[in-house]
Amino acid sequence: MARRTFAALVAFALTALLAPGAGAATSTTGPPAAAPTSRPPAGVQRLATPVLSARRLPTLLVAHADDAALKSVLAPVVAQATPTSCLVVRADGRTIDEVNGSMPLMPASTEKLLTSTALLAHLSPDTTFKTRAVTSAPVSGGVIDGDLYLIGGGDPLLQTSGDQPSQEDPNEPYNDFAKLATAIKAAGITAIHGNVVGDESLFDSTRYVSSWPARYITAGEVGPLSALMVNGGFTGLTDDPEAPSANRKAGDPPSLAAATLITLLRQQGVTVTGGAASNRAPGDAKPVATLDSLPVSQDLLEMLRRSDNTTAEVLTKYLGATQAHSGSTAAGAREVHDTLTHLGLPTRGTVTVDGSGLDLGNRVTCNLLTAALDHSGSDSVLARSLPVAGQTGTLRNRLTRTPADGKVAAKTGTLDTVNALAGFAHSASGQVLSFAIIINGSSPTAPALIDQVAVALSLYGAATPIATLGPRAPGS
Repeated sequence: MARRTFAALVAFALTALLAPGAGAATSTTGPPAAAPTSRPPAGVQRLATPVLSARRLPTLLVAHADDAALKSVLAPVVAQATPTSCLVVRADGRTIDEVNGSMPLMPASTEKLLTSTALLAHLSPDTTFKTRAVTSAPVSGGVIDGDLYLIGGGDPLLQTSGDQPSQEDPNEPYNDFAKLATAIKAAGITAIHGNVVGDESLFDSTRYVSSWPARYITAGEVGPLSALMVNGGFTGLTDDPEAPSANRKAGDPPSLAAATLITLLRQQGVTVTGGAASNRAPGDAKPVATLDSLPVSQDLLEMLRRSDNTTAEVLTKYLGATQAHSGSTAAGAREVHDTLTHLGLPTRGTVTVDGSGLDLGNRVTCNLLTAALDHSGSDSVLARSLPVAGQTGTLRNRLTRTPADGKVAAKTGTLDTVNALAGFAHSASGQVLSFAIIINGSSPTAPALIDQVAVALSLYGAATPIATLGPRAPGS
């Protein structure tokens, strides 16, 4: 009964606002209200805004008006998208607009939002991984009389300084692999009378997802996956790690990492008589030196801001290895899906094949993406790792000099038949909107349509100042 009465009051208030002369005591269903027969007592002013006027619910009215205005702007934009498209816009836990919100679609790289959400459910943003140098050989007078083993811990950002300038953004986070050579020398090692052997056993040795199109590999969209990889698992920097490689080619990651360490050790004056190999380290090996990774928060920054597929896939295998005891893509993908379900997010109808969104078999919904965003929040590590329109990452050259410039932080998603954007929009009203839009199918206008949505979200609330709808001052 109380709920019905409140709803009736709200309906009355809205009717009063929309009726002619809103703000005065009028009725749309009965005769005009009788004029007052007496003046108020001395010293008491008559209310300029009746108690049941809609003006006494200004916040509700602004939201109602702003929501309606935004939907009217978005409707013709969405109507131009393919039938296999979805859009969801939310604010403060309520849905402002939804079109095909539960339709499973190919997400492209917006899948990385879900991988990040699952990762943060298990790991602190400060978590680090360890790359370890160990040996079971005798050590005497600084000489290892046998092999040195290099055990990978799943660090996706191991890199040599010479490779850094070859990246699209030289300011990308990376973990300088040379620091491990420095640590080995600092441990008193002057010579290794044996091989340097890479151990990638934390993960399986499957380099690529079998269902990926071959063009992803030939174009270098993703590197050969391993628990021990330096410079993304690509060759060209083993002989001289300080010199950028003009022609990077995929190789055997653990062997390449071992070969690169040999070069770095020799540069530091450490003698290595053997070569590079790959194998599992002996169980009785003793530690020599360790290199900690950058914090997981930096991995997320690389994965989300630059849309780094290799980082996403390495972290997916890490989830499989540490949470499901199987360092495979399939195990990691299952862990992502199961974690999202455990968090109470709407995973029904969705399919997780990989962690990057490269696979054409992935399926997500706009409802799931916005739920994941709302779960993290607009001031979370995840949110701060997103590209910013007109400024950083994959959005640095999009939406420049528009109202969305600097106001929209979102993950892009692009494949031949997929265009998507999902993230947060800081609107003109001061509210932060979470949103997701996915357009599947061949559509040359899809990027422009998505940009129109981003601009509309940033302008949400610009036309309805709340002060204009508040109660009037007496005598006004």
